[in-house]
Amino acid sequence: MTDALKKATLFVKKLDTEGIPVHAAYLFGSYAKGTAGKDSDIDVCIVSPTFGNDYIKEMVALRKISLQIDSKIEPVPFGLHDINDPYSSIASEIHKGGIRLPV
Repeated sequence: MTDALKKATLFVKKLDTEGIPVHAAYLFGSYAKGTAGKDSDIDVCIVSPTFGNDYIKEMVALRKISLQIDSKIEPVPFGLHDINDPYSSIASEIHKGGIRLPV
């Protein structure tokens, strides 16, 4: 398991202890593609039944938790419907090559 994958998995576990229900989580972007460089961020999509109402508030909450693990983690909050949005470039990228993380 790569260091980025370990950190992403640790982040997902931390969300549970912080009371954020996680339906699914995905590592995507350069680390999932195997093209990450030393300055690449760790893109992690968090799908939660409590997300989908206030993107900024959800992003800030996730970012505060991610900073406890690694500042390179870039969390993206998704509501349950967002992961299947045919117009979302992030959802499309996740379906094409995202790595599902254990929840």
